[in-house]
Amino acid sequence: MKSLFSIATAILLINSAALADSTPVITAAQAAQIAQQDLESRGIEGQFYIWQMTYKKDSFMSGKRYWEVLWNKSFPAQTEGRKEFGLRIQMNGEYTRAVK
Repeated sequence: MKSLFSIATAILLINSAALADSTPVITAAQAAQIAQQDLESRGIEGQFYIWQMTYKKDSFMSGKRYWEVLWNKSFPAQTEGRKEFGLRIQMNGEYTRAVK
């Protein structure tokens, strides 16, 4: 049982190290361009702008990486009662709006 735990721990550490060294497929500049184009397509680039960008991973187990782009302030989302505060841009260029 102890050896099974040791093997599982080793695999987890190897995967974690590999994820830590992964280079983004989409650069920060490309992610900023995608976010800016989204603002422009909605005609709100004069009111809202990119405030912060962070390279993140989805969860410890999945390891999917994405750029989180935050706006300078939140605004009403398409879903009533929710506010959009940024975008999550996947490494394939697709993105979703981040709402709360």
